[in-house]
Amino acid sequence: MLFRRLARDLTRRLPEWDASAKLSLAIAVSLLLALLALGFFGPDVTRLPARIGAFGLLISIQLLFLWANRRDVSPYHQAQQHFIAGEYLDARSILEAMPERGRASVDALVLLGNTYRNLGQFEMCQAALQRALAIKPRHALAHYSVGKLNLALGDYRAASDCFQRAIDGGAPDTVRFDLGLADYLLGEPAAAARHLNAVRSALVDDPAHLLLLQYILFSLNLGRRPDTALIRENLAFWREEMSKYRGVKYGDFLTEVVHELSARLASP
Repeated sequence: MLFRRLARDLTRRLPEWDASAKLSLAIAVSLLLALLALGFFGPDVTRLPARIGAFGLLISIQLLFLWANRRDVSPYHQAQQHFIAGEYLDARSILEAMPERGRASVDALVLLGNTYRNLGQFEMCQAALQRALAIKPRHALAHYSVGKLNLALGDYRAASDCFQRAIDGGAPDTVRFDLGLADYLLGEPAAAARHLNAVRSALVDDPAHLLLLQYILFSLNLGRRPDTALIRENLAFWREEMSKYRGVKYGDFLTEVVHELSARLASP
């Protein structure tokens, strides 16, 4: 049965393997055949050790199959990889084809909603997120995603409420950045500063958002001017965000940010 399963997997998956995996399999199969020959036809003293070695090699070959098929992921994870890479059209095509299956589909619906938002399809984004919350009303990432949508559309009060609901539901502390941003855009500087200062250390590995955090605190006279090196290395990110949200209220804010940061780079 083991040989039959290996043969079936080999026939189906081998063409997709990379060169190193194919070479490793060829070596392993050659060693396996040699051990089997010794195990059945070799001197008596070598038969048992050879059979034990062949059994161990079969286990190693199974592990090789797992490693070689490491790219064989679910449609959701494929869509997630496309989303992370900024390939939103590819992510959308995969997610739209996935069936909705109760609670198991909530994460996919949230990812689909975020994909629509990044494509500027805001009504479809709202519909997908509403379906997700209808299935799981306390889903923290869904509330956070609704907050991002409200932020994009300029409904900063609703965005702030959603971000707070996401935090209360167990969302990562980095959501405080979005909450601080929403409060800043609401004209509530004390609340904005409190949240942004609380999350500053968590953004050490996220220089793009750290740049906007420094920009906001500086504009509130609560921090130093963003460093030119930080601006130079991360301005492209905010230009892309500005283009993504062009035509909505949040896009107007990002246009102002990009203009002022660009001017900072141009100044002596």
